[in-house]
Amino acid sequence: MTDSRWFDPEIDGILDGDAELTSLAHSVRAARPEPPLDPRFQSVLRAQLMREAPAALGAAAAAKPARPRTIRVRRGWWQRPTGFAWGGAGLGVALVAAAVLTVFRTPVVDHQVTAMSPVAELHAVSPNNVITVSFSQPMNEAAVVAGLHIRPATEITTGWQGNNLLITPTHHLTGNTPYTVTIDHKATRAANGQMAASDIRIDFGTAPTPPPGPVIAQLAPQTLSSVNDSAQLISAGDGAVIATSSNATIGPPGASHSTPQSTASPAASASPGGNANASASVSPAAPPAAAASPSGSGELVLMSAHGGVVDLGPAASAAALAPNGLRIVAAVPSAKGTTIEIVSLDGSDRHALATLAAPVLATGWLSSGTALVAEPDRIVTIDLAGHVGALTILPANTSSVVFASAGGQAYAGATGQDGALIDLASLHTRTLPGSRQTAAFSGDGSVVAWVDATRAAPRLLTSPVSRDTTVAVPLTHPGDSVRAIALDEAGTHVAVVNAPQVGTGALDVLALPSGAVTARGGDARVPVYSTQGDRLAFVSGGNVEIATVPGIAPGTTVNLLPDGAAQTLKAFVDAQVAGNSAALQNLSSAGVGAAAATPPGLSRAYVISAAANPDGTVAATVRLIVDPSATHAAASIADETLLLSRAPTPAAGYMVSALTASTLHDEPVGPHVVSVVTVTGQTLVLQVSFDSDLRAASVAPAITVTNAQGRQLSATIVYDAGARTATLTLDVPAGTPVTLSIATSLVDVDGQALASAFGTAAGG
Repeated sequence: MTDSRWFDPEIDGILDGDAELTSLAHSVRAARPEPPLDPRFQSVLRAQLMREAPAALGAAAAAKPARPRTIRVRRGWWQRPTGFAWGGAGLGVALVAAAVLTVFRTPVVDHQVTAMSPVAELHAVSPNNVITVSFSQPMNEAAVVAGLHIRPATEITTGWQGNNLLITPTHHLTGNTPYTVTIDHKATRAANGQMAASDIRIDFGTAPTPPPGPVIAQLAPQTLSSVNDSAQLISAGDGAVIATSSNATIGPPGASHSTPQSTASPAASASPGGNANASASVSPAAPPAAAASPSGSGELVLMSAHGGVVDLGPAASAAALAPNGLRIVAAVPSAKGTTIEIVSLDGSDRHALATLAAPVLATGWLSSGTALVAEPDRIVTIDLAGHVGALTILPANTSSVVFASAGGQAYAGATGQDGALIDLASLHTRTLPGSRQTAAFSGDGSVVAWVDATRAAPRLLTSPVSRDTTVAVPLTHPGDSVRAIALDEAGTHVAVVNAPQVGTGALDVLALPSGAVTARGGDARVPVYSTQGDRLAFVSGGNVEIATVPGIAPGTTVNLLPDGAAQTLKAFVDAQVAGNSAALQNLSSAGVGAAAATPPGLSRAYVISAAANPDGTVAATVRLIVDPSATHAAASIADETLLLSRAPTPAAGYMVSALTASTLHDEPVGPHVVSVVTVTGQTLVLQVSFDSDLRAASVAPAITVTNAQGRQLSATIVYDAGARTATLTLDVPAGTPVTLSIATSLVDVDGQALASAFGTAAGG
């Protein structure tokens, strides 16, 4: 009769009274006398063996088929091969069960060291975990720690609780990463002198760490002063704003106001090279009294963020700040036409340059000494001496003109036809498709943006002024009309005033070219960026308000991919890990062959970098990983590059339009780059994260950044050991396209070098 003292209910349920299996298990148990074991080791070993036995021995059964017979097991039926077929899954489980009982209940002859860990073979261990290694005997603790190694390289502290080695990472583990802990068998010396038969190896993977999501800040504006409904705004630097029409109280609190003295310039005349048309609408300059007369519609004023309002003269239909920031040119309607005035920024000097018979659509500057004035049919120049000259004829039906504040470019719009971009140096003109009257230039004049209102849902488009390349910027409120737009100094952000069909509108600050919202305010109109690009002024509720932008805490990483692209990328990578062929097909364009290109048996994957291209596509680099296992000691990796493009129908968002993947190969020893992300701000800041703890001195010398022309850019590089992250601050505007390169001179704390040089596109 079988001795039942060494059976527990779990094992008894597996054997279910089968006489053959019970006899075999009893024989195995009876043959192995032993010394007592650490009870904590027993519990760890039991859990590990019972978890792994069915899957491992089930695979063996599939490899060695035998003629089955049916035997009854609790809660169901299963097949066990007849004869002594060691590959059978049922018999295998029974043998493992017997072995577990033998280890737990009976002595062993040899004293060979064994070890187990609760995290072994798990694939979603918390990065905050302490790694426990349980030994079967009391150990020579110093020897064990001396033979301990972790890959990826990780700085650790160690401690002991009985026969359990506790391994605590100094900076936590990296998320979504395969790890291997090894202890050289020669270092596994027990107190009795015995050692493990081979190296102790524990493989596991960490759970993914959720990436930072978009952060949308609420603008916190400061109210400057009131303005009239018709007022336009012009940035004047240092938080000052010019309003073309205001009835605000003039001067600082308690100060008296005196109107600046106006002086007349010499009579206007056609400049050299002008023609008859250049002087046909020019009349003599207005007398001082007329130029200084206040307008019934208010005053042209300068409002300062530091307080106070300065009177600059009568209300103007248009005004523009000179490139040198010392004066403005203003178009003041009068009974005789439009008087063009030059006004110093402090209001101390104002004089008339010329009076034009036609109304004025806009004013601007060609240079600090030459003003620009747009009439309905042409653009004229006026120098500081009052000489007027014709520059170019405007397209027929032009109803609005926008000048780049940096000079050199103009936009001419109309209500019923596409607007035109005009190079004021070459006078070359090109059409901006779909544009009507809403357009804006970046402060440096390098980028033009416009609203395509010819479709059911308006589109926001941008283009470099130097080449005919149009990029569509996703809008967060696609059903709204767009009331106004403004670009910052470098063309990396755009302020958009949405006008919904129902309810109040919103002022959104979008990153370019992705369209990701970085800041948001209430209903507004006529937004304008400061000349430094760090503040945004607008009219809200009849007042001029100014707010710091983008309003996000420094160092906050955001998802700067276009709406829908980030979701498609994540869903595609998740489908690759899951081996979901149907999902891969749905997320890909025809002919991509994503399922065939995806390696089988993936354990995890992560996106190393993703960046929006000027043409609206998104390029991404992804690492695919198969964790180490008992049959393959090293992690296997494959790197792939993806291109995401807009789907044929806008509602479908983005799809993977191209894929290139390497074949699976053993992961090289040494540190690896796990992510490259952009940080919010006015200048370009990149964060490069690694899977290993690094030698800090090797980081900065190994990293270089070059621009699109291949010129190396100056960068301040700071390595944060706790985050395993290098932060690169570059003296170029945010959104500048760059190439990041990392050389193999970068090494981890174990002295292992980056396996191969790394490079990726970033910024732009």
